Amino acid sequence: MSGAQAMIAGEFDSIAKAWEWAIGKIYREGQLVNTEYGVKARMVNGMLLEIANPVQKWHPKDPFCSPMRVKYYVEQFKRESAGKHGFEYTYIDRMVNYEGFDQLKWMAEQLKNKRYDSKRVQAITWIPRVDCAKKEDQPCFQRIWVYPYQNDTLDVHIHYRSWDMFKAFEANLMAFQELVKDELTGPSGFTLGKLRCFGDNVHIYEDDFQAVEAVLK
Repeated sequence: MSGAQAMIAGEFDSIAKAWEWAIGKIYREGQLVNTEYGVKARMVNGMLLEIANPVQKWHPKDPFCSPMRVKYYVEQFKRESAGKHGFEYTYIDRMVNYEGFDQLKWMAEQLKNKRYDSKRVQAITWIPRVDCAKKEDQPCFQRIWVYPYQNDTLDVHIHYRSWDMFKAFEANLMAFQELVKDELTGPSGFTLGKLRCFGDNVHIYEDDFQAVEAVLK
């Protein structure tokens, strides 16, 4: 199979329902491709998932969501962990120290100032002079964008250029909810509205195909 695919989109009540639907779509309808890692994967270019009630509860069949693993992900999104993981960077590093600028603090200030209906409140992770010079290990997560409504609810959009939907989707979203609570809604008094997750390339690696089949039974 080759050529362009249409974008796939769905609306869901929960993260768990979104995850099961997404892995089913990718596994059954995605293109089987070779990857730069030397393994095959099924992938879809362009997936949008809207979650109306993004509570912190994951799918009971998700083998990569456990309290310990979720705690690990959450800790990586905590401000106090920035620069302390021993990696070249983490997402929290890029957001709170983007070439010396604290993007999350700026976002919180816009919300505290009641900048309703603004389309400008966002933080990004890609640093061209750094990431374009590297062959690999650039950030998968690209941007968080929020929309503050007059009723003090906050829609949150999360944009990934590359997303392993089977292994990482639910654990990532548990961590993002903590980030939003700690850095945005908590300091500003807003409440979380809808969560929209967009992946440029969403995929499942062949090593996980058998596990995916077990979830979808």
